[in-house]
Formats: sequence, structure tokens, C-alpha cells
Amino acid sequence: YRVNYQPLPSGVFVSPYPYTHYYNNGTNKENQEERVIDFCLKELQTLLLGQTQPEETAAIIIEPVLGEGGYVQAPPRFMQELRRLCDQHNILLIADEVQSGVGRTGKMFSVEHIGGDAKPDILIMAKGLGSGLPISGIAARRELMEHWQPGSHGGTYGGGSAIASAAARATLQVIRDENLLDNATQRGHQLVQGFQALQQKYGDTTLTDVRGCGLMVATELANKEMAKAVQQACLQRNLLVLTCGTYENSLRWIPPLIVTSQQVEEALEIMDEAMAQVLVGDKTKSKAVA
Repeated sequence: YRVNYQPLPSGVFVSPYPYTHYYNNGTNKENQEERVIDFCLKELQTLLLGQTQPEETAAIIIEPVLGEGGYVQAPPRFMQELRRLCDQHNILLIADEVQSGVGRTGKMFSVEHIGGDAKPDILIMAKGLGSGLPISGIAARRELMEHWQPGSHGGTYGGGSAIASAAARATLQVIRDENLLDNATQRGHQLVQGFQALQQKYGDTTLTDVRGCGLMVATELANKEMAKAVQQACLQRNLLVLTCGTYENSLRWIPPLIVTSQQVEEALEIMDEAMAQVLVGDKTKSKAVA
């Protein structure tokens, strides 16, 4: 997402995200997540020593669940350690919930899964907030927002569209009144369990990882080519899925919060058919080459 946008503003530094499956070296799986968390925290500490000093750092911004990066949920301990680090150095912790917010993960916001005292200072939301209409929002603690001077926080368009705001209000009412958080949780469990069954069927060297919470689920495949082939095979069966991840080898499953059990089951059946088609094709190619 930086291609053709350079040069970008200076003063922004990137630290590794605790993506346990990515950092797995295939040798010792015991306490693997804990070791990945420790590694990422150490890299962050190194960044705060070598590239930017804590007293010169305004904020740490994180997606509690990576979106385009592969639908990876940050472990609770990592988020809690970020909170502790930010408190220690008077740094703001900002949660980017543009994709993961507004019920997507089975909670109104994904940071609610963390538990403990790891609340962000600022939370960013959008996308699902307007059910298709363009709207975004920023929430923060009152004592932070009170730092705005009158007239310093405004815009040309007068504070947003009344139509989009009405859509956001209606969206939040439907999520509450129709118990869509519970539905997202239940259908998410159904998706994950179905994909785990497919992982056992096709092997974890083909379907290498199943992850997610609520209706923000990813299936990671062996490589980009396989992911794209499965995506196209799903499309042939009228199922639309998107890829994500740095290597474009993950399929993301983000149905509407109103999705039914039957619709999830149909999607799982199509995924099964698509993988079977792609794998049979790969075996045929291998025999032809041999």
C-alpha cells in the first residue's frame, strides 16, 4: 500500500507484529506464542532505543486484529504490555478498528477480547459503522478530547453527512436489537470449526492455518498461487472471497453479521469443493511434468 505513494511523512516507524504462525520455525512449538510476543516486544524496545526516543514518541498505533495484513489477532499479553509501555512513557495507545470494529469479531470492538486494563486511549472506527455508507469516527477519553481548542477541530463539510450519520445510528440499533454480536460469535465458531475439519482433510501443509474471532476469519494456504486458485474456484461457484496478507496467501471470510447457519454451511461446502478442484489440478500438473 506504499507503492506509488512515496515519499511518505517521516517520523513513522514500524515494529514487528506478533504473528505467531509466520514466525513459527517448525521446530519447538512449546510456548511458541509467548516466545513470539517476547521477540516482538524486544524489537519494539530496540526501536525505542535506536530510531525514536520514548519522550519523542506521540503514539503507538496498532490494529488489534490485522486487516490487510492477514487477519491476525494480537495476543492479549502483547496488547497488555503495549498498554504498560505507553503508560510508562506517557505515549498514547491508538487502536485502529476500521476493519475489526462494530461487531465484526463478536464484540462491538475487538479490544474487548483482551481483558485486563489494556484499553486504548483513542479508538478509530469506520466501514461497518455505516453499513455501506461512508462514515468514520474517533473515540477518546474525555480528558484527551478536552485539549481541543474551540474552532481547532473542524472541516469544510460541517462535521459529516446527516444521511451517513442516520445509517450509523440505524446500524448500531440493529446490532443491539437483533443480537448480532451473538450471531457473529456463533457463526464464527461454525466457520472456524468447519475450516479446521478441512485442514485435517487436506493437511496442514496445504491449509496451513485457520484463525480469527467472530466473523473475521482467515484460512492461510501454502502459497499465493494456491490461494488465488481456490479464490477463483469459489467464484465459479458464486462465492466471493478476498485474499489478504503480505504474501497474498490467505483467504478472508467476512460475511455480513446477519449471516445464517445455512449460509455458512454452504460456504464451507463450496470451500471444500474448491480445494478439491485445485488440489486435483495440481496433482495432474505434477504427473504431466513427471
